[in-house]
Amino acid sequence: MSIQNILLAAAGGATLLVLARIIYLLFLHPLAKFPGPIWARLTDGYGAYHSWLGDAHLDMWRLHEKHGDFVRYMPNSVFIRNADALHAIYSTKAYASVVKSPHYQVLQAGSVGSTFSLRGGHDHLRRRRIVSTALSEKAQRGMDPRIAVHVRKFCEAVLPARSGELGEPMNMAEWCGYLTFDLMSDLVFSASYNLLGREKFRYMPEVIDKSNVRMSVLAYMPIIAAWRAVDAIFFRDALIARNRFLRFVVRAVRERANRALGKWAPDALDPCKPRDDIYSSLAKARDPDTGEGFTASEMVSESTTLVVAGSDTTSTAIAATLFYLADNRYAYEKAAKEVREVFAGKTLGPEEVLSGPELSSCSYLRACIDEALRMSPPNGAALTREVLPGGLTVGDVYIPGGVTVAVPLYAIHHDERYYVDPFTYRPERWLEDDGTGSVKRARLVFNPFSLGMRGCLGRSLAYHELMTTVATVLYLGDFKFAEGPMSKVGRGVPGAEHGRHRENEYQLHEHITGQKHGPWLRFSRRDISA
Repeated sequence: MSIQNILLAAAGGATLLVLARIIYLLFLHPLAKFPGPIWARLTDGYGAYHSWLGDAHLDMWRLHEKHGDFVRYMPNSVFIRNADALHAIYSTKAYASVVKSPHYQVLQAGSVGSTFSLRGGHDHLRRRRIVSTALSEKAQRGMDPRIAVHVRKFCEAVLPARSGELGEPMNMAEWCGYLTFDLMSDLVFSASYNLLGREKFRYMPEVIDKSNVRMSVLAYMPIIAAWRAVDAIFFRDALIARNRFLRFVVRAVRERANRALGKWAPDALDPCKPRDDIYSSLAKARDPDTGEGFTASEMVSESTTLVVAGSDTTSTAIAATLFYLADNRYAYEKAAKEVREVFAGKTLGPEEVLSGPELSSCSYLRACIDEALRMSPPNGAALTREVLPGGLTVGDVYIPGGVTVAVPLYAIHHDERYYVDPFTYRPERWLEDDGTGSVKRARLVFNPFSLGMRGCLGRSLAYHELMTTVATVLYLGDFKFAEGPMSKVGRGVPGAEHGRHRENEYQLHEHITGQKHGPWLRFSRRDISA
Protein backbone atom coordinates (compact mmCIF):
# COMPACT_ATOMS: atom_id res chain seq x y z
CA MET A 1 0.00 0.00 0.00
CA SER A 2 1.38 3.39 -0.97
CA ILE A 3 1.96 6.20 1.50
CA GLN A 4 -0.81 8.13 -0.23
CA ASN A 5 -3.29 5.32 0.38
CA ILE A 6 -2.18 5.01 4.00
CA LEU A 7 -2.72 8.73 4.56
CA LEU A 8 -6.14 8.58 2.87
CA ALA A 9 -7.14 5.61 5.02
CA ALA A 10 -5.96 7.39 8.15
CA ALA A 11 -7.84 10.54 7.22
CA GLY A 12 -10.97 8.52 6.50
CA GLY A 13 -10.70 6.72 9.83
CA ALA A 14 -10.20 9.98 11.68
CA THR A 15 -13.20 11.48 9.93
CA LEU A 16 -15.36 8.51 10.91
CA LEU A 17 -14.23 8.79 14.52
CA VAL A 18 -15.07 12.51 14.59
CA LEU A 19 -18.48 11.85 13.01
CA ALA A 20 -19.14 9.06 15.49
CA ARG A 21 -18.22 11.38 18.36
CA ILE A 22 -20.49 14.11 17.03
CA ILE A 23 -23.41 11.69 16.60
CA TYR A 24 -22.87 10.34 20.11
CA LEU A 25 -22.74 13.79 21.75
CA LEU A 26 -25.74 15.14 19.86
CA PHE A 27 -28.06 12.12 19.89
CA LEU A 28 -26.86 9.30 22.17
CA HIS A 29 -25.22 11.02 25.14
CA PRO A 30 -27.21 10.87 28.44
CA LEU A 31 -27.58 14.66 28.24
CA ALA A 32 -28.72 14.71 24.60
CA LYS A 33 -32.28 15.59 25.66
CA PHE A 34 -31.23 18.93 27.13
CA PRO A 35 -31.21 21.98 24.83
CA GLY A 36 -28.24 24.21 24.22
CA PRO A 37 -26.06 25.70 21.49
CA ILE A 38 -24.62 23.07 19.17
CA TRP A 39 -21.05 24.10 19.97
CA ALA A 40 -21.75 23.83 23.68
CA ARG A 41 -23.00 20.28 23.17
CA LEU A 42 -19.88 19.38 21.20
CA THR A 43 -16.96 20.98 23.03
CA ASP A 44 -15.85 22.49 26.34
CA GLY A 45 -14.31 25.18 24.19
CA TYR A 46 -17.68 26.93 24.10
CA GLY A 47 -17.55 27.76 27.80
CA ALA A 48 -13.84 28.55 27.62
CA TYR A 49 -14.43 31.00 24.78
CA HIS A 50 -17.12 32.95 26.64
CA SER A 51 -15.02 32.93 29.79
CA TRP A 52 -12.13 34.39 27.79
CA LEU A 53 -14.51 37.09 26.46
CA GLY A 54 -15.66 37.77 30.03
CA ASP A 55 -19.36 37.43 29.16
CA ALA A 56 -20.07 33.89 30.36
CA HIS A 57 -22.55 35.19 32.95
CA LEU A 58 -24.46 37.10 30.27
CA ASP A 59 -24.35 34.18 27.86
CA MET A 60 -25.78 31.84 30.49
CA TRP A 61 -28.63 34.28 31.19
CA ARG A 62 -29.35 34.57 27.45
CA LEU A 63 -29.46 30.81 26.97
CA HIS A 64 -31.78 30.26 29.92
CA GLU A 65 -34.08 32.94 28.55
CA LYS A 66 -34.11 31.09 25.23
CA HIS A 67 -34.22 27.45 26.35
CA GLY A 68 -35.73 27.47 29.84
CA ASP A 69 -34.50 26.14 33.17
CA PHE A 70 -32.23 23.38 31.84
CA VAL A 71 -29.38 24.20 29.44
CA ARG A 72 -26.57 21.95 28.27
CA TYR A 73 -23.65 24.35 28.51
CA MET A 74 -20.85 21.87 27.79
CA PRO A 75 -20.91 18.26 26.54
CA ASN A 76 -21.09 16.86 30.07
CA SER A 77 -22.64 19.84 31.86
CA VAL A 78 -26.21 20.91 32.60
CA PHE A 79 -26.84 24.34 34.07
CA ILE A 80 -30.17 24.86 35.81
CA ARG A 81 -32.01 28.06 36.69
CA ASN A 82 -34.56 27.57 39.45
CA ALA A 83 -34.83 27.56 43.24
CA ASP A 84 -35.07 23.75 43.47
CA ALA A 85 -31.71 23.40 41.74
CA LEU A 86 -30.06 26.07 43.88
CA HIS A 87 -30.84 24.22 47.07
CA ALA A 88 -30.35 20.73 45.62
CA ILE A 89 -26.86 21.62 44.41
CA TYR A 90 -25.50 24.03 47.04
CA SER A 91 -27.29 23.53 50.36
CA THR A 92 -25.83 21.51 53.22
CA LYS A 93 -27.92 18.46 52.32
CA ALA A 94 -26.37 18.52 48.82
CA TYR A 95 -23.05 17.38 50.32
CA ALA A 96 -24.20 13.77 49.94
CA SER A 97 -25.10 14.19 46.25
CA VAL A 98 -22.44 16.42 44.70
CA VAL A 99 -18.80 17.45 45.05
CA LYS A 100 -16.96 20.38 43.54
CA SER A 101 -16.27 19.68 39.89
CA PRO A 102 -12.78 18.80 38.55
CA HIS A 103 -12.63 22.37 37.19
CA TYR A 104 -11.64 23.55 40.68
CA GLN A 105 -8.35 21.68 40.49
CA VAL A 106 -6.93 24.29 38.10
CA LEU A 107 -7.71 27.00 40.65
CA GLN A 108 -5.62 25.63 43.47
CA ALA A 109 -2.92 27.88 44.91
CA GLY A 110 0.24 25.88 45.52
CA SER A 111 0.69 22.13 45.50
CA VAL A 112 -1.84 21.29 48.20
CA GLY A 113 -4.86 23.36 47.18
CA SER A 114 -7.02 25.42 49.49
CA THR A 115 -10.43 25.23 51.10
CA PHE A 116 -11.79 26.87 47.96
CA SER A 117 -10.19 24.52 45.42
CA LEU A 118 -10.48 21.19 47.27
CA ARG A 119 -13.35 19.23 45.83
CA GLY A 120 -14.62 17.54 49.00
CA GLY A 121 -13.89 14.70 51.36
CA HIS A 122 -12.08 14.59 54.68
CA ASP A 123 -9.35 17.06 53.77
CA HIS A 124 -11.86 19.71 52.68
CA LEU A 125 -13.88 19.30 55.87
CA ARG A 126 -10.75 19.44 58.02
CA ARG A 127 -9.50 22.61 56.33
CA ARG A 128 -12.91 24.25 56.43
CA ARG A 129 -13.28 23.60 60.15
CA ILE A 130 -9.87 25.20 60.80
CA VAL A 131 -10.53 28.25 58.61
CA SER A 132 -13.98 28.76 60.14
CA THR A 133 -12.31 28.99 63.56
CA ALA A 134 -9.96 31.70 62.29
CA LEU A 135 -12.90 33.61 60.76
CA SER A 136 -15.33 33.19 63.65
CA GLU A 137 -17.44 36.14 64.80
CA LYS A 138 -15.26 36.46 67.90
CA ALA A 139 -12.12 36.66 65.74
CA GLN A 140 -13.78 39.19 63.44
CA ARG A 141 -14.69 41.48 66.34
CA GLY A 142 -11.00 41.78 67.08
CA MET A 143 -10.44 43.00 63.50
CA ASP A 144 -12.75 46.02 63.82
CA PRO A 145 -10.07 48.60 64.78
CA ARG A 146 -7.92 47.58 61.83
CA ILE A 147 -10.84 47.69 59.42
CA ALA A 148 -11.58 51.18 60.72
CA VAL A 149 -8.04 52.39 59.96
CA HIS A 150 -8.19 51.33 56.32
CA VAL A 151 -11.75 52.55 55.71
CA ARG A 152 -10.82 55.98 57.07
CA LYS A 153 -7.69 56.06 54.90
CA PHE A 154 -9.94 55.30 51.93
CA CYS A 155 -12.30 58.12 52.90
CA GLU A 156 -9.45 60.57 53.33
CA ALA A 157 -8.02 59.52 49.96
CA VAL A 158 -11.23 60.15 48.02
CA LEU A 159 -12.65 63.12 49.96
CA PRO A 160 -11.24 66.62 49.42
CA ALA A 161 -9.46 68.23 52.35
CA ARG A 162 -12.11 70.89 53.10
CA SER A 163 -15.88 70.81 53.18
CA GLY A 164 -17.58 72.55 50.29
CA GLU A 165 -14.93 71.54 47.76
CA LEU A 166 -15.62 69.12 44.92
CA GLY A 167 -12.77 66.68 44.44
CA GLU A 168 -11.18 65.46 41.24
CA PRO A 169 -12.66 62.38 39.49
CA MET A 170 -11.64 59.12 41.20
CA ASN A 171 -11.76 55.67 39.57
CA MET A 172 -13.55 53.45 42.06
CA ALA A 173 -12.42 50.24 40.35
CA GLU A 174 -8.89 51.18 41.36
CA TRP A 175 -9.47 52.82 44.73
CA CYS A 176 -11.81 50.12 46.02
CA GLY A 177 -9.18 47.59 44.96
CA TYR A 178 -6.51 49.47 46.89
CA LEU A 179 -8.73 49.57 49.98
CA THR A 180 -9.59 45.89 50.09
CA PHE A 181 -6.07 44.72 49.24
CA ASP A 182 -4.65 46.86 52.04
CA LEU A 183 -7.34 45.62 54.38
CA MET A 184 -6.96 41.92 53.62
CA SER A 185 -3.15 41.95 53.63
CA ASP A 186 -3.32 43.60 57.06
CA LEU A 187 -5.97 41.22 58.40
CA VAL A 188 -4.18 38.15 57.03
CA PHE A 189 -0.49 39.05 57.45
CA SER A 190 -0.37 42.20 59.64
CA ALA A 191 1.44 43.71 56.65
CA SER A 192 1.20 47.33 55.57
CA TYR A 193 1.44 47.55 51.77
CA ASN A 194 -0.40 50.88 51.79
CA LEU A 195 -1.77 50.90 48.26
CA LEU A 196 -4.05 53.73 49.38
CA GLY A 197 -1.05 55.88 50.22
CA ARG A 198 1.70 55.00 47.75
CA GLU A 199 2.16 53.50 44.31
CA LYS A 200 4.78 50.81 45.03
CA PHE A 201 2.39 47.86 45.27
CA ARG A 202 -0.52 49.19 43.23
CA TYR A 203 0.25 46.67 40.53
CA MET A 204 -1.14 43.84 42.68
CA PRO A 205 -4.87 44.12 41.85
CA GLU A 206 -3.99 44.22 38.14
CA VAL A 207 -1.75 41.17 38.54
CA ILE A 208 -4.63 39.25 40.13
CA ASP A 209 -6.98 40.30 37.32
CA LYS A 210 -4.56 39.20 34.58
CA SER A 211 -3.97 35.84 36.23
CA ASN A 212 -7.69 35.26 36.65
CA VAL A 213 -8.34 35.60 32.89
CA ARG A 214 -6.26 32.49 32.25
CA MET A 215 -7.61 30.60 35.23
CA SER A 216 -11.20 31.25 34.19
CA VAL A 217 -10.54 29.73 30.75
CA LEU A 218 -8.76 26.71 32.25
CA ALA A 219 -11.71 26.13 34.58
CA TYR A 220 -13.78 25.29 31.50
CA MET A 221 -11.05 23.66 29.42
CA PRO A 222 -8.23 22.40 31.69
CA ILE A 223 -6.52 20.57 28.81
CA ILE A 224 -5.15 23.93 27.59
CA ALA A 225 -2.66 23.86 30.47
CA ALA A 226 -1.22 20.63 29.01
CA TRP A 227 -0.78 22.31 25.62
CA ARG A 228 2.18 24.31 26.84
CA ALA A 229 2.81 26.09 23.56
CA VAL A 230 -0.82 27.24 23.32
CA ASP A 231 -0.83 28.23 26.98
CA ALA A 232 2.39 30.22 26.61
CA ILE A 233 1.24 32.00 23.44
CA PHE A 234 -2.28 32.99 24.47
CA PHE A 235 -1.67 33.57 28.17
CA ARG A 236 1.87 34.84 28.33
CA ASP A 237 0.95 37.94 30.36
CA ALA A 238 -1.35 35.92 32.61
CA LEU A 239 1.38 33.38 33.37
CA ILE A 240 3.82 36.16 34.22
CA ALA A 241 1.18 37.78 36.45
CA ARG A 242 0.37 34.49 38.18
CA ASN A 243 4.01 33.77 38.97
CA ARG A 244 4.53 37.32 40.16
CA PHE A 245 1.57 37.05 42.52
CA LEU A 246 2.63 33.66 43.89
CA ARG A 247 6.12 35.01 44.59
CA PHE A 248 4.53 37.94 46.40
CA VAL A 249 2.39 35.68 48.60
CA VAL A 250 5.23 33.27 49.43
CA ARG A 251 7.37 36.27 50.43
CA ALA A 252 4.53 37.68 52.55
CA VAL A 253 4.04 34.35 54.34
CA ARG A 254 7.79 34.00 54.92
CA GLU A 255 8.08 37.51 56.34
CA ARG A 256 5.05 36.97 58.55
CA ALA A 257 6.54 33.74 59.87
CA ASN A 258 9.89 35.45 60.48
CA ARG A 259 8.24 38.26 62.40
CA ALA A 260 6.50 35.72 64.59
CA LEU A 261 9.90 34.21 65.39
CA GLY A 262 11.50 37.58 66.03
CA LYS A 263 13.46 37.48 62.77
CA TRP A 264 13.07 40.41 60.41
CA ALA A 265 14.37 40.80 56.90
CA PRO A 266 15.98 44.19 56.15
CA ASP A 267 13.02 45.10 53.95
CA ALA A 268 10.34 43.70 56.23
CA LEU A 269 7.18 45.70 55.70
CA ASP A 270 6.06 45.85 59.30
CA PRO A 271 9.09 45.31 61.57
CA CYS A 272 7.24 45.13 64.84
CA LYS A 273 5.75 42.44 67.00
CA PRO A 274 2.88 40.96 64.96
CA ARG A 275 -0.61 41.59 66.21
CA ASP A 276 -3.23 38.89 66.19
CA ASP A 277 -4.24 38.32 62.60
CA ILE A 278 -5.78 35.62 60.44
CA TYR A 279 -2.36 34.09 59.83
CA SER A 280 -1.74 33.63 63.55
CA SER A 281 -5.28 32.29 63.98
CA LEU A 282 -4.70 29.77 61.19
CA ALA A 283 -1.36 28.78 62.70
CA LYS A 284 -2.91 28.18 66.12
CA ALA A 285 -6.25 26.76 65.01
CA ARG A 286 -6.93 23.06 65.25
CA ASP A 287 -9.64 20.87 63.84
CA PRO A 288 -12.00 20.48 66.81
CA ASP A 289 -12.62 16.85 65.86
CA THR A 290 -9.07 15.63 65.14
CA GLY A 291 -6.76 18.22 66.68
CA GLU A 292 -4.95 18.63 63.33
CA GLY A 293 -3.55 21.98 62.20
CA PHE A 294 -2.23 23.39 58.93
CA THR A 295 1.08 22.44 57.35
CA ALA A 296 3.40 25.16 56.01
CA SER A 297 2.26 24.49 52.41
CA GLU A 298 -1.37 24.66 53.44
CA MET A 299 -0.73 28.01 55.13
CA VAL A 300 0.55 29.44 51.83
CA SER A 301 -2.45 28.10 49.91
CA GLU A 302 -5.06 29.29 52.38
CA SER A 303 -3.41 32.71 52.73
CA THR A 304 -3.36 33.14 48.94
CA THR A 305 -7.04 32.30 48.69
CA LEU A 306 -8.01 34.64 51.53
CA VAL A 307 -6.15 37.60 50.03
CA VAL A 308 -7.60 37.09 46.53
CA ALA A 309 -11.15 36.18 47.54
CA GLY A 310 -11.31 38.72 50.32
CA SER A 311 -9.98 41.64 48.31
CA ASP A 312 -11.14 41.10 44.74
CA THR A 313 -14.79 40.25 45.34
CA THR A 314 -15.33 42.81 48.11
CA SER A 315 -13.81 45.63 46.06
CA THR A 316 -16.22 44.79 43.24
CA ALA A 317 -19.17 44.82 45.63
CA ILE A 318 -18.18 48.23 47.05
CA ALA A 319 -17.65 49.73 43.59
CA ALA A 320 -20.99 48.31 42.39
CA THR A 321 -22.85 49.73 45.39
CA LEU A 322 -21.33 53.18 44.83
CA PHE A 323 -22.24 52.97 41.12
CA TYR A 324 -25.88 52.11 41.77
CA LEU A 325 -26.27 54.77 44.47
CA ALA A 326 -24.79 57.43 42.19
CA ASP A 327 -27.05 56.26 39.36
CA ASN A 328 -30.24 56.16 41.47
CA ARG A 329 -30.46 59.42 43.38
CA TYR A 330 -33.66 58.52 45.21
CA ALA A 331 -31.91 55.45 46.69
CA TYR A 332 -28.80 57.53 47.42
CA GLU A 333 -30.84 60.13 49.29
CA LYS A 334 -32.76 57.52 51.32
CA ALA A 335 -29.58 55.64 52.27
CA ALA A 336 -27.74 58.85 53.17
CA LYS A 337 -30.69 60.13 55.21
CA GLU A 338 -30.91 56.85 57.12
CA VAL A 339 -27.20 56.79 57.98
CA ARG A 340 -27.07 60.47 58.92
CA GLU A 341 -30.15 60.25 61.13
CA VAL A 342 -29.01 57.09 62.92
CA PHE A 343 -25.60 58.63 63.66
CA ALA A 344 -26.78 62.25 64.01
CA GLY A 345 -24.31 64.40 65.95
CA LYS A 346 -21.60 61.75 66.02
CA THR A 347 -18.08 63.10 65.70
CA LEU A 348 -15.56 60.68 64.24
CA GLY A 349 -11.93 60.68 65.24
CA PRO A 350 -9.23 60.31 62.57
CA GLU A 351 -9.30 56.49 62.80
CA GLU A 352 -13.00 56.01 63.60
CA VAL A 353 -15.79 54.72 61.38
CA LEU A 354 -19.47 54.02 61.79
CA SER A 355 -20.03 50.66 63.48
CA GLY A 356 -21.92 48.80 66.17
CA PRO A 357 -25.62 48.04 66.59
CA GLU A 358 -26.54 51.39 65.06
CA LEU A 359 -24.87 50.38 61.80
CA SER A 360 -26.65 47.03 61.83
CA SER A 361 -29.95 48.89 62.15
CA CYS A 362 -29.44 50.65 58.80
CA SER A 363 -31.77 48.30 56.94
CA TYR A 364 -32.15 50.43 53.83
CA LEU A 365 -28.38 50.66 53.40
CA ARG A 366 -28.18 46.87 53.69
CA ALA A 367 -30.93 46.59 51.06
CA CYS A 368 -28.91 48.88 48.75
CA ILE A 369 -25.89 46.58 49.13
CA ASP A 370 -27.94 43.43 48.57
CA GLU A 371 -29.51 44.93 45.46
CA ALA A 372 -26.06 45.78 44.09
CA LEU A 373 -24.94 42.19 44.77
CA ARG A 374 -28.04 40.94 42.96
CA MET A 375 -27.64 43.19 39.95
CA SER A 376 -23.86 42.76 39.56
CA PRO A 377 -22.72 39.69 41.55
CA PRO A 378 -18.90 39.51 41.83
CA ASN A 379 -19.10 35.80 40.92
CA GLY A 380 -21.86 35.83 38.36
CA ALA A 381 -21.23 32.74 36.25
CA ALA A 382 -21.39 29.16 37.56
CA LEU A 383 -19.99 27.44 40.65
CA THR A 384 -19.86 23.95 39.19
CA ARG A 385 -20.47 20.68 41.00
CA GLU A 386 -20.08 17.07 39.90
CA VAL A 387 -22.95 14.70 40.61
CA LEU A 388 -21.93 11.64 42.63
CA PRO A 389 -22.71 8.08 41.40
CA GLY A 390 -26.14 7.98 43.03
CA GLY A 391 -27.39 10.73 40.74
CA LEU A 392 -29.32 13.91 41.55
CA THR A 393 -32.98 14.76 41.10
CA VAL A 394 -34.01 18.38 40.56
CA GLY A 395 -37.77 18.68 40.59
CA ASP A 396 -38.81 15.75 38.43
CA VAL A 397 -35.61 15.70 36.34
CA TYR A 398 -32.94 13.09 37.06
CA ILE A 399 -29.27 13.97 36.48
CA PRO A 400 -26.94 10.94 36.29
CA GLY A 401 -23.71 10.61 38.21
CA GLY A 402 -20.57 12.11 36.68
CA VAL A 403 -22.41 15.07 35.15
CA THR A 404 -21.38 18.64 36.00
CA VAL A 405 -24.21 20.85 37.24
CA ALA A 406 -24.51 24.48 38.34
CA VAL A 407 -26.94 27.33 38.87
CA PRO A 408 -25.64 30.43 37.01
CA LEU A 409 -25.86 33.20 39.59
CA TYR A 410 -26.37 36.19 37.30
CA ALA A 411 -29.05 34.25 35.41
CA ILE A 412 -31.11 33.40 38.48
CA HIS A 413 -30.60 36.87 39.98
CA HIS A 414 -32.29 38.26 36.85
CA ASP A 415 -35.15 35.77 36.64
CA GLU A 416 -38.57 37.47 36.49
CA ARG A 417 -40.15 34.65 38.48
CA TYR A 418 -38.22 35.78 41.55
CA TYR A 419 -37.56 39.47 40.85
CA VAL A 420 -40.08 41.83 39.27
CA ASP A 421 -38.31 44.13 36.78
CA PRO A 422 -35.03 42.24 37.34
CA PHE A 423 -32.88 44.82 35.53
CA THR A 424 -34.15 47.69 37.67
CA TYR A 425 -32.18 48.69 40.76
CA ARG A 426 -34.81 48.76 43.51
CA PRO A 427 -33.58 48.23 47.11
CA GLU A 428 -37.18 48.26 48.34
CA ARG A 429 -37.66 44.75 46.93
CA TRP A 430 -35.77 43.45 50.00
CA LEU A 431 -37.94 45.35 52.49
CA GLU A 432 -41.46 45.84 51.13
CA ASP A 433 -43.57 42.82 50.28
CA ASP A 434 -46.10 43.32 47.50
CA GLY A 435 -48.61 40.99 49.13
CA THR A 436 -47.53 37.95 47.10
CA GLY A 437 -44.49 36.92 49.13
CA SER A 438 -42.08 38.90 46.93
CA VAL A 439 -39.46 39.40 49.66
CA LYS A 440 -39.45 35.70 50.47
CA ARG A 441 -39.10 34.83 46.76
CA ALA A 442 -36.22 37.27 46.39
CA ARG A 443 -34.40 35.76 49.36
CA LEU A 444 -35.05 32.22 48.12
CA VAL A 445 -32.56 32.48 45.25
CA PHE A 446 -30.27 35.28 46.48
CA ASN A 447 -26.89 33.59 46.59
CA PRO A 448 -23.90 35.95 46.28
CA PHE A 449 -21.83 33.94 48.78
CA SER A 450 -23.10 30.43 47.94
CA LEU A 451 -24.82 28.15 50.45
CA GLY A 452 -24.23 25.29 52.84
CA MET A 453 -20.97 23.59 53.72
CA ARG A 454 -19.17 25.03 50.69
CA GLY A 455 -20.44 28.57 51.11
CA CYS A 456 -18.12 31.53 51.63
CA LEU A 457 -16.60 31.49 55.11
CA GLY A 458 -15.88 35.21 54.89
CA ARG A 459 -19.50 36.21 54.29
CA SER A 460 -20.02 38.10 57.55
CA LEU A 461 -16.62 39.79 57.25
CA ALA A 462 -17.45 40.92 53.70
CA TYR A 463 -20.81 42.37 54.75
CA HIS A 464 -19.13 44.14 57.68
CA GLU A 465 -16.57 45.73 55.34
CA LEU A 466 -19.29 46.73 52.88
CA MET A 467 -21.59 48.28 55.48
CA THR A 468 -18.74 50.06 57.26
CA THR A 469 -17.24 51.51 54.08
CA VAL A 470 -20.42 52.71 52.37
CA ALA A 471 -21.96 54.08 55.57
CA THR A 472 -18.84 56.00 56.54
CA VAL A 473 -18.50 57.48 53.04
CA LEU A 474 -22.16 58.61 53.15
CA TYR A 475 -21.72 60.10 56.60
CA LEU A 476 -18.52 62.01 55.88
CA GLY A 477 -19.28 63.10 52.34
CA ASP A 478 -21.34 63.08 49.17
CA PHE A 479 -20.53 61.83 45.69
CA LYS A 480 -21.76 61.94 42.13
CA PHE A 481 -20.65 60.75 38.70
CA ALA A 482 -17.82 62.63 37.01
CA GLU A 483 -18.82 64.64 33.97
CA GLY A 484 -18.25 63.89 30.30
CA PRO A 485 -16.98 60.57 28.94
CA MET A 486 -15.93 59.40 32.42
CA SER A 487 -19.61 59.30 33.43
CA LYS A 488 -20.07 56.41 30.96
CA VAL A 489 -17.29 54.17 32.31
CA GLY A 490 -18.71 51.00 33.84
CA ARG A 491 -22.07 51.33 32.09
CA GLY A 492 -23.51 49.37 29.23
CA VAL A 493 -23.27 50.85 25.73
CA PRO A 494 -26.46 51.50 23.76
CA GLY A 495 -26.61 49.21 20.76
CA ALA A 496 -24.19 46.66 22.21
CA GLU A 497 -25.23 43.00 22.11
CA HIS A 498 -25.76 40.16 24.59
CA GLY A 499 -26.59 42.24 27.65
CA ARG A 500 -23.86 44.85 27.26
CA HIS A 501 -26.39 47.50 26.21
CA ARG A 502 -27.95 48.26 29.60
CA GLU A 503 -26.72 51.71 30.64
CA ASN A 504 -28.14 51.41 34.16
CA GLU A 505 -26.18 48.22 34.89
CA TYR A 506 -22.66 48.11 36.34
CA GLN A 507 -21.02 45.89 33.75
CA LEU A 508 -18.63 43.20 34.97
CA HIS A 509 -16.30 40.97 32.97
CA GLU A 510 -16.46 37.47 34.37
CA HIS A 511 -13.03 35.92 34.95
CA ILE A 512 -13.42 33.77 38.10
CA THR A 513 -14.44 37.04 39.75
CA GLY A 514 -16.02 40.03 38.10
CA GLN A 515 -13.46 42.45 36.69
CA LYS A 516 -14.56 46.05 36.46
CA HIS A 517 -13.99 49.56 35.14
CA GLY A 518 -15.13 52.66 37.00
CA PRO A 519 -17.30 54.23 38.11
CA TRP A 520 -15.50 57.57 38.05
CA LEU A 521 -16.91 59.60 40.95
CA ARG A 522 -16.33 63.06 42.39
CA PHE A 523 -16.60 63.48 46.15
CA SER A 524 -17.28 66.38 48.47
CA ARG A 525 -16.80 66.50 52.24
CA ARG A 526 -19.67 67.24 54.62
CA ASP A 527 -19.25 69.50 57.60
CA ILE A 528 -20.27 67.11 60.39
CA SER A 529 -19.22 69.52 63.14
CA ALA A 530 -22.23 71.75 62.58
